[in-house]
Amino acid sequence: MRALGGWEIIEPLGGGGQSDVYLARNPGRAAERERSLLEIRTSLDGDKRAELATAIWTFARPDSPSELGALKVFKIREGGAPAQERLKREIAVLREDRPRLPKLLDANEEEQWMVTEYFPGGTLAKTPLKYKGEPILALRAFRTLVETVAISLHEDKIVHRDLKPANIFIGSDGSLIPGDLGIVYFPDQAVRPTLLDERVGPWEYMPQWGDLGFRLENVQPSFDVYMLGKLLWCMVAGRPRLPREYHRWPEFDLSIILPQNEYTEVIDGLLDKCLVDRPEKCIPSARELLTMIDETLTAIDKGVPLVDERGRLILPCRICGRGFYQEEGSEIRLQAFDANKNMPLNNILLRLFVCNVCTSREFFAPNYPREAAARGWRPWSPLEK
Repeated sequence: MRALGGWEIIEPLGGGGQSDVYLARNPGRAAERERSLLEIRTSLDGDKRAELATAIWTFARPDSPSELGALKVFKIREGGAPAQERLKREIAVLREDRPRLPKLLDANEEEQWMVTEYFPGGTLAKTPLKYKGEPILALRAFRTLVETVAISLHEDKIVHRDLKPANIFIGSDGSLIPGDLGIVYFPDQAVRPTLLDERVGPWEYMPQWGDLGFRLENVQPSFDVYMLGKLLWCMVAGRPRLPREYHRWPEFDLSIILPQNEYTEVIDGLLDKCLVDRPEKCIPSARELLTMIDETLTAIDKGVPLVDERGRLILPCRICGRGFYQEEGSEIRLQAFDANKNMPLNNILLRLFVCNVCTSREFFAPNYPREAAARGWRPWSPLEK
C-alpha cells in the first residue's frame, strides 16, 4: 500500500476535517517484508524449501507493537485555518516528550504528516461501554487522564481544548492518554491555530462560555476541566454526549440511569464543580481536580464515610470492598460505661446497615463516634454532632 517516509499504510483508523489517520508499519518492518518477498521468489526458483518457509514466516508474521504507528496525514479544511499550523503545533508539543503524552515517532512538516505510537486499545469513542455502570473503576481510569493534563499541560498554562472521547486513547495498562493536540493553546502565543470566527473546541464538549460564535482570545485551563467533566459523565453513563450542564436533569441523572449504585453520587459531586455555566464557578485547573479525585479515592480505599448532596451516607463495605452500606431502618440504643470512672456515659444510638452486594450487616452510630469506636463499631463521622 501507499507509503510515506517509508511508513507502510495498513488500514484506516479514522479521520475528520483536519486529518486522516492510518495504522502503519515502520520503515524497518516494511523493508523486512519487501526483502522477504524477494527471498520467496528466489526460493521458489531455486526450490529452496527451508529458505522459502523462513521467508514466508518473515513476511506473514504478526507485527509487534513497536513496529506499528498511527500515521496522521493532515489536510486543508475549507474555510478553516491552515492545516500546517495545527501540524506544527502538535509536533512542537510532542517533540518535548512531555510525560504520558503519545510518543512522536516520525514527522515531515513539508509533506504534512506525522506518526505517533499506536494504541491497540483504541479510544473511548470506540469503547463507549467500557466503564458503564462502574463509577469507581471509571474514576480510577479518569484519574490517569486528569494527572496527565495537569502535569504535561496545565502546569505550563497549556490548554488542550479538544478533550473528547475520540481523542482519548486507552493505554495497555488501562491509563487514558490525551491525543490530537493540533489546537492546543499556548499562553502568549503569536499565531493561533483557529481563525477569528472559529470556535476553540468541539461544540459537543466545550463550555458555553467558550462557544461564543467566534474565537475565544483568553483560554484558561478551566476550559479543559469542563470537558473533562463531560468525559467522566460519558464514561460512567456509557453514552457519547451530555448536553450542556444537564447532568442533574432526570434524562441524564446518573442515579436514574444507574439505579442501585450509590457511588454515582460521588461522580455527580465532582461534576457539579466541573460542569458549570460560568468560568468563575469552574475548578480552575486539572491540578485542583486531581486533588479532589485523590481525596475521594483515598476515602473509598480506606472505607472512610462519604456523604452525598442530600447528606446521606456513602460508606464502602469493609467486608467485600465492592458494595456500599444502605440503611435498613432498624435502630437500637446502648448504654456506654466508663470503667475507669465507674459511671455510665450517654446512650449511643446505633442503626443497622446492610451491604448491597454481600448483604453483610453492620451497626453504625450517628452520635458519639468516640464511644461507638470504643465499643468496636466504626464511627459515623460525617454525621457527628
